[in-house]
Amino acid sequence: MFLYRITTGGLMYNYKTHLQGSYKKLADAMEKVETERNFNSYAEDPAAASKAFQLRRDHWRNAAHTRNNSNVYSTFSQAYDTVDQVKNKLGYFLANDGTLVGLNTPDASGRNALGQSILEAANAAVQSMNANYAGNFIFAGADGLNVPFEWSEDGKTLLFRGVDVSGNGTKLDANGQKISDGGLLALDDMNNETTYVDIGLGMAENIDGQPIVSTVYNSALSGIDFLGYGTDEDGDPKNAIMIMKQIGDILMNCSSEDGKFAKPEDEETLNRLSKKLQTSLDSMNTKFVELATKAQFLQTNEEKLKDEKDTLNKQVLEVEKMEPAEAITLMIYAQYAYNAALKIGMNILSESLIDYMK
Repeated sequence: MFLYRITTGGLMYNYKTHLQGSYKKLADAMEKVETERNFNSYAEDPAAASKAFQLRRDHWRNAAHTRNNSNVYSTFSQAYDTVDQVKNKLGYFLANDGTLVGLNTPDASGRNALGQSILEAANAAVQSMNANYAGNFIFAGADGLNVPFEWSEDGKTLLFRGVDVSGNGTKLDANGQKISDGGLLALDDMNNETTYVDIGLGMAENIDGQPIVSTVYNSALSGIDFLGYGTDEDGDPKNAIMIMKQIGDILMNCSSEDGKFAKPEDEETLNRLSKKLQTSLDSMNTKFVELATKAQFLQTNEEKLKDEKDTLNKQVLEVEKMEPAEAITLMIYAQYAYNAALKIGMNILSESLIDYMK
């Protein structure tokens, strides 16, 4: 039979250990009252903590998706207003100050003034299509840091990121032989550029590491997609601004005295370009509707993301939140246990002092 000797030092050591444990439980209970959290460390409830971590990770992703969606939607809204402004200006000239007005005026005295007005409108359209939002040029495709549109040094040609919008230029092979229209090829490439953004569509990659298109959103907007580029079968530009430029130049070159055209073929060219300006406007209207549809999709997606956020918030609270009444009850119990531990300590100290005095 073994006899254990209970010493004052041993009692004090055990007492302090239990007292510290009681105090920690009281502190944890008080923290739960303040934070209303079900647990304050992973060790308290590993299962709930793991679930909470997953929910909060989904919540952070949702916040990123919402932020991306909002940025793209704001950019598209700015693009919508800009394209609307440009196409309305084109429509105004066609409906009110159309080139046929200049043609049918008996003395043709207004042709120079009309030409000047159209050229100014073309320059204004270039400035509008160079709109900048949040530090990026809206209609620059995937290169939002550089100005998309500018006139050539001689002022005769409109350039998109340094390339003639009419597609002039050639691409040569190693032997110097022409293999394609390099300018048009470059424009095709720039018009098909993509800038993928994760807006909560389940972003995924294929085996080559490339994003699966259906799971991401293309935020790139190319100005030539709205204005057109290249030339048609007549050799006329498809770009709306270049059509306006050529119409304006023809009218500006008319005689200021009698309004006669500078070249015999100018009248025919003017009539032809006037019709093609209308075609360009129709194409721009189609792209405008597509842009509106994209903006509507982004708006709907933002609403879906907000609903998802509300659901995640609710799920996080269900896992982490403690009812105030339960938290207060636990704190009162912990306070009672701590006070009892203090009372026991007073008894131990009292008996130890008497033993010392004896």
